[in-house]
Amino acid sequence: MEKGLLLEIATPEKLVFSGEVEYVTAPGGLGEFTVLPKHTPLLTTIRPGILRFSTGGKVHEYAVGWGYAEVRPYKVLVLVEFASTAEELDAQEIEQDLQEAQKKAYDPTLSEEERATYQKQLERLKAKKKLIA
Repeated sequence: MEKGLLLEIATPEKLVFSGEVEYVTAPGGLGEFTVLPKHTPLLTTIRPGILRFSTGGKVHEYAVGWGYAEVRPYKVLVLVEFASTAEELDAQEIEQDLQEAQKKAYDPTLSEEERATYQKQLERLKAKKKLIA
């Protein structure tokens, strides 16, 4: 792997992508970060957002959920709850789910724990919506 990075994106269900890329930009727990070949080793959290990478000059985007990334000089491993392309997402379904989660996230009758669960669901749905917008 002299020129590029080996990127692997995996969810609990499957290996979503595995291949050589020029760069990876991911939504880290402390903010977005970009990885190029020869990057310093790093282990970080991933928050819901858009993961971008380039292969052959073409940019690919995935909406991703919570997870982790391990960065090595020539390899990036991303383990996330989900990774979806825009083609895999249904805008109408996401909008309905988003409205439902917003109602529940701000329901004063819920416990703090239940409210936090819906807040996390909102973040996942906003990542998906951002990709298809």
